[in-house]
Amino acid sequence: MGHHDRAWHLAWNPVKPLLASCSADKTVRLYSYSNTTTPEGSSSSNIPTGHTKSVRSVAWAPSGKTLATASFDSNIGIWEREAEGEADDWECISTLEGHETECKSISYSASGNLLASCSRDKTVWIWEVHPDGDFETISVLMEHTQDVKCVAWHPHEEILASASYDDTIKLYIEDPSDDWYCFSTLSDHTATVWSISWAPGEEQGSYFASGSDDTTVRIWKRTAAHKWENVLVLGGHERSVYSVNWGRAPKGRTKDEQGNHILGWLASAGGDGAILVWELSEPAGEQAPKQKLIASLPSAHSVHDVNSVVWCPREGFEDILATVGDDGHAKVWKIVPSTTDTPAS
Repeated sequence: MGHHDRAWHLAWNPVKPLLASCSADKTVRLYSYSNTTTPEGSSSSNIPTGHTKSVRSVAWAPSGKTLATASFDSNIGIWEREAEGEADDWECISTLEGHETECKSISYSASGNLLASCSRDKTVWIWEVHPDGDFETISVLMEHTQDVKCVAWHPHEEILASASYDDTIKLYIEDPSDDWYCFSTLSDHTATVWSISWAPGEEQGSYFASGSDDTTVRIWKRTAAHKWENVLVLGGHERSVYSVNWGRAPKGRTKDEQGNHILGWLASAGGDGAILVWELSEPAGEQAPKQKLIASLPSAHSVHDVNSVVWCPREGFEDILATVGDDGHAKVWKIVPSTTDTPAS
């Protein structure tokens, strides 16, 4: 399963058995899969996006009905299926223009009412999604001093995080006068921050993870209403960490061996070609989570960089992970927690 050029990013549909990936070949591929405990790809199709340069990021709306694409041509495409049941009949219902250069990342808020985008032009844009399908720019944030690599919404609150080539993470909220502003800048990374992922589920967004050119994954904890602190640094990668994704632990796996509450499974991947999977738990009375490396997949895409790693969000599929890399291929993995066994693809 793959593209004709480097694959950048991928996203699982939150309600349907569909996986979307995007590529330097300017297309989006959609993979349908079987609803079994180990999903198997049954078909794939292309969305000829009309983008004139690489498609760098894809994001599904929470409803699963709309797919957004962000491209190096500076534009964002909004796509809907034309006819239910036809995987390859997708229509571009809107093109969002405004960024001056390469668009790097897009993210829908949990409500689906807001879409965030970021760009090499150093800006973060927030778009309001209207019921008729129109999009309105409600804020242009110019807080970063360099290329902005990633945007990610809090899972329950309208708090937005962005990561940048300026080595920082910034957090934004809306004030009572409907203006968005940066309320926190986190500067613990020592190189480009490529990726951000919030902890899902009942943790209510108390934690998020970040991956960086400094080869580390950092865990951030909410210590006050508008304050997050770096409480844990995960090593293990030999080169840049391009992607982190925090998923739920499989159903029934709520406590670790010591009885600590499990916060979920965190996957990371990057320039060394390895995928690492950590189980994070929360010891009572301690500031930092406890970490355990439960899976390591070296050379996951042969000799190629791994550019994106994403857990399946659908119930019953919590141990299913998808990745894409410079080889253009999309791979799906079933993670088996073990210190010796290698997960099968």
